[in-house]
Amino acid sequence: MIQNALLQLLNEVILPGQNIPAEAWWSGIPGLGERNVPIIQKLNPNLVVAVRMGGMGIAIGASVGEEAAELLID
Repeated sequence: MIQNALLQLLNEVILPGQNIPAEAWWSGIPGLGERNVPIIQKLNPNLVVAVRMGGMGIAIGASVGEEAAELLID
């Protein structure tokens, strides 16, 4: 199982002997496209989409969310 292999790598190679437990796991399909630029669009007065973050959602999600919120209130 991939999770077990990752835990083994963490505990034997990255932080040997520290036995670090995993508190949470995530998996999903990254939103990738031809361009590495998020799509932030107002589809109607009550709906804004913010997608295709190229695997960078954690890093850029807050700023993308802020831009989406501004579109929604305009």
